[in-house]
Formats: sequence, structure tokens, C-alpha cells
Amino acid sequence: MENPKTYLQEMGFTEEQITNAINSTNSTDIEVLITYIESQTSDNPQPQQQQAPAQQLDSITKYVNEEHVAILMSEGHSKNVAEKSLLFSQNLGVEAAKKWIEEHKNDQDFEEELQIVGTGKKISPEEAAFKARELQQKLREKRRIAEEQAALEQEKNRIVSGKAMNDVRRELEEQKKKQEALRAKREREQFLKDKQEMEEQLRREKEARFGKSYTQSNQQQQQQKNYSPIELFELGIKQIKVAYPPDLIPDTAYNSLSLIQKVLENIFKNPQEEKFRKISLTSQAYLTKIEQVLGARNALDGLGFQENNGFYVYQNADVSNLQKAISIVQNELK
Repeated sequence: MENPKTYLQEMGFTEEQITNAINSTNSTDIEVLITYIESQTSDNPQPQQQQAPAQQLDSITKYVNEEHVAILMSEGHSKNVAEKSLLFSQNLGVEAAKKWIEEHKNDQDFEEELQIVGTGKKISPEEAAFKARELQQKLREKRRIAEEQAALEQEKNRIVSGKAMNDVRRELEEQKKKQEALRAKREREQFLKDKQEMEEQLRREKEARFGKSYTQSNQQQQQQKNYSPIELFELGIKQIKVAYPPDLIPDTAYNSLSLIQKVLENIFKNPQEEKFRKISLTSQAYLTKIEQVLGARNALDGLGFQENNGFYVYQNADVSNLQKAISIVQNELK
């Protein structure tokens, strides 16, 4: 990177201004230094120096052959190009001008009007060409500086955009984690389903082999009898915790357990109030935090909740189990 002191000196600032700006801002950023110098200049205006009179620019038309300009323009070249090519080819004729055009047709300022600084005196075409070329070089340098400043601004915008892209990339990574967690959840659910189907198939094979006849519902009833309501509830709660690890699927288990705790506490505190014993099957809370959460229905079904007329209702008159169930949820929420 160019030395900021050299760069600012080339821009016309004094060494004293530059040194003072660097010491005061403790920075080498060119924009910071320029801003500081300009602010100091506005606070302490310097005596105005006598400005040089504005330079008068003259057209180069009078320094080239009008007939040759007309010939070149008839071939499709602009007046600016025709005059410029003749002047820079030392007015040696149309063919020399065409050669100059071919060599410079890709110049950035090819179509721009060429002028010279007026002197008030009559000058030769050679002198006019020299002055025109000198002015052209100054204009090119001015354009180069403007392009460099534009490139610097573009780089700043790119850096800002890069930070925005990092935010987008981070969000995409989080979405990817959620998708992977959902995929893992579906795989676990499919595993449990396949396991259940395998157990049912084994049951049927045993039944066919040994002639022992019993229905699946009877088997489930026998399994149910092996667990108390609290045990079934606790198994469902554990299932929620396992299915929704907080580092992969944040908030899902917490939100579901919090709703279950709130429902149970309302019933326990108001055992005679029917409105606290039920939750609508169409409510957003039920759908997102119980119905769609693996293990939530298992826990509440085991505790004694059943569907009834569009509601999910706690059917047991005895609420003695609720306090222990609430304690189980509280422990999982810690």
C-alpha cells in the first residue's frame, strides 16, 4: 500500500498538516487523515492564496486540414476522431491519420474531444499537437485517480457485502443443522416403527408355530399393566429429551415440557375446574408442542389424557399423581 504521507503530499497537503493529522488521529488511513485535515482547515481557515486564472481551452479545428477531416468523417469517423488523428499524425494526410486511428482505436479516450490550452498567440500545428498531447496526459491521469478511488470504494462495499454473506452463510449452516436434526428424528421414528412391525411379525410367527392365539391389543394391554401411569408418563418425557437434543434442535423439548408443566399445574391447583382439565385439539399450542413432538402424547396418554369432543382431556378424577408428574418435568427442565 502507498505511503499515506507521500499520497497526501501529492494531493497538495503540507507536511505540517499531514504530520499533525497522523499524530492527532493515531491513524494511517488516508480517508481519516483527509477528513481531519479538512476539519482543521475549516476551523482555522488559512489566508486565501491568489488563484491562478482559469485556463482557456481552444479547439484544435484550426490546426488540421478541413478537407482531410471531411474525408475521414465521410468514412464513418466522428469529427473528434478525425481532427485528433490528423493532429497526432503531424497532418501528414488521410492515410497517416487512418494508421493512427487503427493504432489507438481501443484507447479509453478515443472519442473524446481534444483541446489545447490557449496562449493567445499563434502556434504551429506541431506545437498544437504537443500541447494537446500534454493536456491529454493530464486528463488521463485525472481519470486514473478517479478510477482508483472508485475501485477503493468498490473494495469497501465488497468487504461490507462479505460480512453480510458471512451472516447468510451462518444462517444456512444453522438451517442445515436443523434439517439434519429433523432427518435424524425421522430416522428414529422410522426405526421405532420398523421395530414395532418386526415385533408384530415375530408375534404372528410364534402364534402360527405354537398355536397360541392372542390379539395385539391384548398384548399392549398386558404391557400397559406392567407400568404405572407415572412410569408411562416418565418414559414419554424421557423420549422427548432424547428425540430433541438442545444442541441440535433448540427449544423444541423445552417448549413442549413447559406447556406440559403448565397444563398439569393448572389441573393440580384447580382440580374441580373443568376448563383446566382440557386443551383444544386444534389450538396452535397443542399442535406444535404436543401433537408434533415425539413422546409428548405418550407421556400424557399414560397419565390419563384422552381425546373427547375436540379436546384433549385429563379423565382421572384423582389428581394425586400430578404432583409427582410435575416434579418429573421440573427436573428435566433444569
